[in-house]
Amino acid sequence: MTNMLITGASGMLGATLVNFFLKNYNVFGTGATDFENTDFNYMKFDLASDSYEDLITWSKPNIIIHCGALTNGNYCEENPTKAFNVNGVSVQKFLKATTSNVKIIYISTDAVFPSKLNLAKESDCVYPENVYGKSKELGEFFLKTADRSFTIIRTTIVGLNINKKKTGFVEWMINKAKNNEELGLFSDVLFTPISIWSLAEEINFLIKSDNINSEIVHIGGELCTKFVFGKKLLKTLNISTTKLLESSILSYYDRAKRCTDQSLDSRFYQLKYKRILPDLKQTLNIIKKHYNE
Repeated sequence: MTNMLITGASGMLGATLVNFFLKNYNVFGTGATDFENTDFNYMKFDLASDSYEDLITWSKPNIIIHCGALTNGNYCEENPTKAFNVNGVSVQKFLKATTSNVKIIYISTDAVFPSKLNLAKESDCVYPENVYGKSKELGEFFLKTADRSFTIIRTTIVGLNINKKKTGFVEWMINKAKNNEELGLFSDVLFTPISIWSLAEEINFLIKSDNINSEIVHIGGELCTKFVFGKKLLKTLNISTTKLLESSILSYYDRAKRCTDQSLDSRFYQLKYKRILPDLKQTLNIIKKHYNE
């Protein structure tokens, strides 16, 4: 059976990928924090470490899904060296620590693009506006210049955390609304969200169909604003929207610079591989399904 190493396995996407692939692969998960009560092989590991020898000797991967990252924009701005090490240089370390037959799937981000682009395509020039985006661009660079089979997936994910010590965007909105607290969501920020479960399906498709083709693909959902997404999500979950407010990203001066247009065009991926990605309604219903489980 194929050995699979998943980084960021204590995070939202990583933990979901571990659960998804456990039945068909020898899955080894690693994360920067403790992850209690796991029923899979888990190693706490800092991706900023100089040596990856222990991690690779332990997991002996045939394929690596690298979704571990520092994603907090403010933290990355305040700790650029660590951000570049964890998000970017880690790719180079994986390349050096493994043989050329080990395939790598690298989860990247819309943040590699500038605000002026709407529905950014794979062929568009990257121009990140913050440290987080620059660190992910660095990771992409190491793969694009390597003699290795890889897929870089640029995406914007939404979902729920298996690890109850973690809280993501969706949980933050739900908790605020259920506690009857004011919830301000950006009406001037566009994005193309896809659920972590749908992304897992697409990663599985690429692996099973042997389409790790040393390329970059965009895998996202339907274009909407953060406000529209939040309002429709709460309504889908039958949670009150009475305290939901429209806000502007421009009014937040103490946060790291973030694009107002974070949208990705996924048509290339869908056309090339004959895949149909979920629209917003489908994405919300997928979240509802997992929320109610």
